[in-house]
Amino acid sequence: MASRKVSLVLALILSASLFLAACTESSEITDGRNAGEQIRVSGSGTCLPLLRLLSESDAGGPSEFVYLPGLHSGGGIKGVANGDLEIGAVSRALTPEEEKLGLRYTLLSRDGLVIAVHPSVPIKGLTSQQVRDIYAGMYSNWTELGGPDLPITILDRNEDESAKIVLREHVLGKDLEITPKAVNLYYEPDMIEGLQSTVGAIGYFSLGYGISQEIPVTMLELDGVAPTVANIENGTYTVIRPLGVVTAADAGEHVNEFLTQATSAEAVELIKNRGFAPAR
Repeated sequence: MASRKVSLVLALILSASLFLAACTESSEITDGRNAGEQIRVSGSGTCLPLLRLLSESDAGGPSEFVYLPGLHSGGGIKGVANGDLEIGAVSRALTPEEEKLGLRYTLLSRDGLVIAVHPSVPIKGLTSQQVRDIYAGMYSNWTELGGPDLPITILDRNEDESAKIVLREHVLGKDLEITPKAVNLYYEPDMIEGLQSTVGAIGYFSLGYGISQEIPVTMLELDGVAPTVANIENGTYTVIRPLGVVTAADAGEHVNEFLTQATSAEAVELIKNRGFAPAR
């Protein structure tokens, strides 16, 4: 337990150092635009790929987007409230306390949370009960679920992460005790890397990111329903989370211009074609 706390403290210190370095050397981590006002962005690592997609398209306008190290949704919200960021990326609903900050929230996508396995596991889908049983540690080998003779490696996220909150709400249930054999990963990129590199692994991550980046894993049907944008839109795939941004109520012209363009019909088609279900 002590070593885990030390690791967490070191990770926070590293994130803070990267954040300060990014603030002083912002010209080195932009999206390549040379004109217009700088717009500093940070927050949920899950939402940042969507914002990069929008800012690098015509929806970004002439502004220069500066992507600072991810701070999770809460950090993005606090950054905007403190004036350190123009845009905070958010992958969950705002808490009652956050709503009192007087910020403007804009929903951009209803992104699917997909359950996926390493390509070594040639199965098409699982039921919600099977997923619960896997995460409870009731299965140890994929042969027990109609798969190959491979041990099951369970990849998981922290309880306060939006992905884990959504998975508990729609699949696991709030009281399920996760097996201590599960490998807990702090960031979504670590989850994606683990799924790609670990034979027999199971985990969960952003559907939009998986499709847009063509992540080479098997995205599973859940209770017979495929994780697709069409099924999110028709209401049959319900394991979703909101991806949006917070901005100051008195945000500048360039931020307002981006929000207008990022919610336009053209932007909706763009994100839909890249695997993110639109907010509508």
